Amino acid sequence: MQAVIVHPGAVEKAVRARSAARHMKAAEARRAILPSKTMAPLERLAVYQGMYPLRMRDALEADYPGLAAFLGHERFFDFVLAYVAVHPSRSYTFARLGDHVPEFLRRTRRFGPSPFLYDLARLERAVTEVFEVDEEGSERPSRPPRHVAEDWESRRFATPPTLRLLAFRHAAGAALDALKAGKRPETRPHATWAALHRRRYSVYRLDLTREEFHLLGALAKGRTLGAALRAAARACGKPLSPRAVTRAFRIFTAEGLLREG
Repeated sequence: MQAVIVHPGAVEKAVRARSAARHMKAAEARRAILPSKTMAPLERLAVYQGMYPLRMRDALEADYPGLAAFLGHERFFDFVLAYVAVHPSRSYTFARLGDHVPEFLRRTRRFGPSPFLYDLARLERAVTEVFEVDEEGSERPSRPPRHVAEDWESRRFATPPTLRLLAFRHAAGAALDALKAGKRPETRPHATWAALHRRRYSVYRLDLTREEFHLLGALAKGRTLGAALRAAARACGKPLSPRAVTRAFRIFTAEGLLREG
């Protein structure tokens, strides 16, 4: 029954497919399933087979609501069928079904501007990953870093285990916000940076400047503050101004992204 349900073809082809026939021949399948008053055996089985792609669509739409809104109902369903043909479900749960969506969209232009859709899918996938992080103590309030004194250059900071840093070629965050509000997003390239983290079982997105992204990334790797500032300066092509550093630490501390190392 499972082999027939997950087969992408019509039910008549599904019962004769090798994956199903190795368990039960087509003639035996017709006798194994009783007819109802209005439906033949294979018609009854076709009901379950027809619902399977709909369940996959619902699962992927739950993880990628922005992508579903951008493509629209019919095109999103076409996308689901094309995607699962390449990446079928291999688990007892649909929780992992969407793991390869960003990479799938990066390789195809069939459903729209692939670089934009790739960034949008990366953001939505990261939201799901951050929500699913199972790390002991990740929901406990963190102790903010103490005042930076003379040892500022050698200071190290810890970051929460749910932190994810992402760089995009497009304004993926603004696009997702627009799609959730029922508006059409901007799809032209525009470099953006963001941090995702979880607090009290909710996922938050913090849009960052390029300088803030590289500084927080260096600190998250365990570098000292002095080394992190130098790494950010190299990545940005210029030293960070005192005002930019002050603003960055004010934001990082307020969001609970920095802890005592």
